[in-house]
Amino acid sequence: MNRDSRATVVFNRAGLILSRSGWTLGVWLLLLALLIWYANLIPRFGEFQITSISKNSLPLVYLALGQAIIVIAGGIDLSLGALLLLSNAIAARFMADQPFGAVLVIALLLIGLVAFLNGMTGYVIRLSGVPDIVVTLATSYIWSGLALWILPSPGGGTAPEFRWLFTGSESGIGGTYVLPVLMMIIPATVVFLLSRRTRLGLSMYAVGSDSNIASLAGLGVTRAKVASYALGGALAALAGLATVAITGTGDPRFSVGANATLNSVAAVVLGGIALTGGTGLVLGVVAAGMILIMLNPILSAMGINPNNAQILQGVLIAIVMMIGGLVTLIRERRT
Repeated sequence: MNRDSRATVVFNRAGLILSRSGWTLGVWLLLLALLIWYANLIPRFGEFQITSISKNSLPLVYLALGQAIIVIAGGIDLSLGALLLLSNAIAARFMADQPFGAVLVIALLLIGLVAFLNGMTGYVIRLSGVPDIVVTLATSYIWSGLALWILPSPGGGTAPEFRWLFTGSESGIGGTYVLPVLMMIIPATVVFLLSRRTRLGLSMYAVGSDSNIASLAGLGVTRAKVASYALGGALAALAGLATVAITGTGDPRFSVGANATLNSVAAVVLGGIALTGGTGLVLGVVAAGMILIMLNPILSAMGINPNNAQILQGVLIAIVMMIGGLVTLIRERRT
């Protein structure tokens, strides 16, 4: 192969990579631009601000990753926010005044339990043929009710060492950004590798693109559906655990779960994953989740009234979602 041929191959590969992950790269560049802008808006920007952004982003990033894998497999889960509440309530109720070892055991059991519950939701959806949005809306009320039953009012707690694991500080205040960033990178990398480097992950993409064709090709449609919901549930449980670690308490309010669900869907769209399923990279939703968390402090630093900031934030999210939908439509027409 001569030099010109090699250059052409490299150019074509670069073009292919850019076309597949261009939106994801753009979202990360947008996050970088917002960080630079925020750093110039406030008098002092340093480790404290980076730590605050990274640890406060953890619950939404986890929830967005879970929603992303479900959407890729052709579904959508309106109960993830309620599962966050349920996990948060259980963790705060049973971790209070427990040693670190017992807290870790409770955390692992909780992740397994919530993964099982949501996996069963995926199985019911597949078995019944009822749309995902209907089944998960129903289960969201069930999980929210259970959260209130377990923890009727805000309270509970967890071990200081568990708070340190997610925040870099045993009190949840201050600390270092190293641990929150690591706790963000590890799950995101695991989900990315599972979705792009395993047969199960590729089956999820195939099922999300067209479940009938995937079934005719001999892929396990039911297995992919159940696995996507189980993984989404595990990440929702991780989001609930992160919330306990950050706040040091449990909060079973329904509005918290509803807002978390809506933000997870917004992060999925902003992250470049089509709600029609079968396309997108989960790494984009990590940056998208952090962007959504950063909007409030940026608008506050600009001196915008909190009420107006809420409206402006909603408008910005709506515009981004419309752009994402338009890009998806153009891609489908080209295909």
